[in-house]
Amino acid sequence: EWLRSGSWKSDRTMRIAPGALTVLEFHSDEPRGVAGVVWWTDASEHNIYLSMVLGNPRLQAPVFSSYAGLPPQDLKAELESAPRLIKDEQVTAEDGGCMWSAAVIGNFTAVRLTILPNLERYVPRTAATAAAEAAEEAEAIAAAAAAEEATAAEAAAVAGSAHSSSSSAAAAEFPCPAQPPSNGTAGAAAEPCTTLQTVSDAAEELASKEALGKFMAQTRPKDAVDGLSRGLKTAGGSVLAGMGNVVASSIQGYHQQGGLGLLKGLGMGVVGGAAIAVGGTACGVAQIGRGLANTPEAFRNRREQRVWDQELGAWVDIDLCVLENQVEAEGSDDEESQAAKGSIRAEVADSELYDLLKIRPDASPSDIKKAYYKEARQCHPDKNPGDREANARFQRLADAYQVLSDPQLRKKYDREGKEGIQQGRQRMDPSLFFSLLFGSERFDPWIGELHLAMQTDQFAKALERADEDQEQSAEDSIAEGDAMSRSLRRRQFRREVRCACHLRNILDRFVSYRDIDGFESQMRTEAASLASGQFGPATLCALGEIYVARSEIYLADELVGRFSFKKQVASMRHSGLTARHRWHLCQHAVGSIMRVKRVHDAATNSAASASIPKADNETTPTEEEQEQENQEQESVVEAVLDEALPTFLQTAWAAVVTDIDGTIKEVGRKLLKDKSVPWQIRIRRAQGLQRLGQIFLEEGEKAKAVVGGTETHVLTSEAAKAALQEALMGSVRENR
Repeated sequence: EWLRSGSWKSDRTMRIAPGALTVLEFHSDEPRGVAGVVWWTDASEHNIYLSMVLGNPRLQAPVFSSYAGLPPQDLKAELESAPRLIKDEQVTAEDGGCMWSAAVIGNFTAVRLTILPNLERYVPRTAATAAAEAAEEAEAIAAAAAAEEATAAEAAAVAGSAHSSSSSAAAAEFPCPAQPPSNGTAGAAAEPCTTLQTVSDAAEELASKEALGKFMAQTRPKDAVDGLSRGLKTAGGSVLAGMGNVVASSIQGYHQQGGLGLLKGLGMGVVGGAAIAVGGTACGVAQIGRGLANTPEAFRNRREQRVWDQELGAWVDIDLCVLENQVEAEGSDDEESQAAKGSIRAEVADSELYDLLKIRPDASPSDIKKAYYKEARQCHPDKNPGDREANARFQRLADAYQVLSDPQLRKKYDREGKEGIQQGRQRMDPSLFFSLLFGSERFDPWIGELHLAMQTDQFAKALERADEDQEQSAEDSIAEGDAMSRSLRRRQFRREVRCACHLRNILDRFVSYRDIDGFESQMRTEAASLASGQFGPATLCALGEIYVARSEIYLADELVGRFSFKKQVASMRHSGLTARHRWHLCQHAVGSIMRVKRVHDAATNSAASASIPKADNETTPTEEEQEQENQEQESVVEAVLDEALPTFLQTAWAAVVTDIDGTIKEVGRKLLKDKSVPWQIRIRRAQGLQRLGQIFLEEGEKAKAVVGGTETHVLTSEAAKAALQEALMGSVRENR
């Protein structure tokens, strides 16, 4: 329900019995009277909806509308366009599922609603239906284009015959001027009278217009606040650039001509810097103006629950089914995995590694990853301290995953078996390393691949390509950097879509089936499992906080008002949460820098003491004494490094939390503003997300209390070193 004004007078939990009369009453003491929307579902399968729009203001005519069977796309918006009630007028709903008439109209209004039988059931839209709709639309567009081409060709043929007749007549009346003989030969045939026109200039002009349009779209501010922010950044940056130009010109002039050059450089720098500052300030003012001009459109699109796409410079609707279909069509985030999909074979020379992971030889890369995580958790060294057999199995699992997760190596193993796998240079899998380090393999469906892992993976691949191509030009390096940036953005987008789809499926038990008790029991069990891993309680609490914050913002926006006090408080809470996470990251980053300095100082002091020459009266140390001294110096540096490991690990963890915060913000936006489902479903999703966040917070706090706090895993250097070693051991793969 959503009552903008007024409240229930009858029991709001009362069920509407079939084949009987049910009385529902609302009342209001407010000047605005009663206004709002309410909806029910059938008690068995919860896929038949009864939706009502009602309003009875004090000084205006009452309005009413109802839908039975399928829910309307936006029930809240129907309140603004609901038809007025006319006494004793029989009205049938647009969908034909119900009809109503008003027996009494006034301060007290009575409406009799009749729900008809054989109502249509609501079937949620899926990625498959979205793909089918896209295919039908593409076929329709292709058919229309073919029809247009046929019509154009027929018209061109008719016009061509007419043109030929008129051209012949014109040629007889106005013959082409005589052409001179070719190469001075009198018998050469005369060339036809033809005019050629190049289109290169037009193509260049079109490309320039497209580039300018793309630049204007990507720099377009969405509203006044965005325009002010962009304008201040542009103006501030130009002022700083102008000041830098003054300083650089002065220094350059001094080096070239001394004092006189300093004055000349200062003058030229002031002129150039002023031009830069004035130009940048003008651009900043223009951005502020563009933001003000776009503000009305921003208000309208926010009210319609659209999302701003900065790359397109436009407000767009989110259809999670379409996005899911796009991501599934693109496939894996790893280009090598995508290329190797077609080479997976069901018949292999040796299936021992597949049997170890308990998967089929034709398993997909994602199935291999899931199976490895599942099997590795059971024999992880943390769960089996001192168990040599479990540790050995963990190592065998890691070796199997190293082979099967590498597309080229897996192809070779499938073809030749173990004999085809030779030892080679080892390489770390960044995604797997960070998953094992922070226990995020359990949270993979919830938070996806960490951005830190994606960046490390891209950097490692860039280094490998640089080793292969030593003579890479500057243009190629820039192009490769742009390609890496686009790849990271696309991987992050796929990550957000997959997490949103996972949340949608998890919340379906609460949203569609309304099994609240079963949902809470399932989520508490899941939360307890998630909290048992490395950094599990902290990750669970971070997720719970963000889920609650995003759902509160959405519910306050939709059910209370965009500019309401409750919405502002919810937004401030989320902003405070984000600021706290960033502050922790800055704190740990500063601590890491100080630790790096200590490690550097210790290494420098050790090297300096080793290079100090001995006095003449001192005896030369023996080889054993020199080796012992070197070991002592190395142990000092190692001790300082071990002491710094917990701080380094905490810094990485703070970066992960900040990454999770930003990612889940976008995940929540895609989930809660999904136009593939009606408004009622989106409200239920927000309520389910809020409850899920509360459960995660409760279970996370319980787990924290059991282990004694969030940082117990990394307070000691021994624990930090063990965590790093285990993650490294499980993530190293060999290039054979």
